[in-house]
Amino acid sequence: MRLLIDEMHSPRVAEALRAEGRDAVAVAEDGTLRGSPDARLFELATEAGQTIVTEDGGDFLRLAHLSRAEGKAHCGIIITSAARFRRGSISYPNSLVEALRSFLAAPPYDGDSWIWWLS
Repeated sequence: MRLLIDEMHSPRVAEALRAEGRDAVAVAEDGTLRGSPDARLFELATEAGQTIVTEDGGDFLRLAHLSRAEGKAHCGIIITSAARFRRGSISYPNSLVEALRSFLAAPPYDGDSWIWWLS
């Protein structure tokens, strides 16, 4: 599974996953992606076959709904919780890396257009 980590999350999440051989890119580490509207990220991730990891569930759920209404598939959305993965805590970003490792070890979904709350 290829991951696109939204920019509210530390690029260290993607770095740690890449160090283990995972395909992960952080929006925050790519100058061409930083500050991009969610609709552009959704489109780029879909074209690249990437699953989006984001805390911004509202926008991405809306985009997934619009995509489905148009008969288009996306490569999955993992929605994170600000309460569980508090960026100001000592355990962050390791807590998110660990949760993503667990998810990637046994993904609960196969196929496309799925949404998973990582809480």
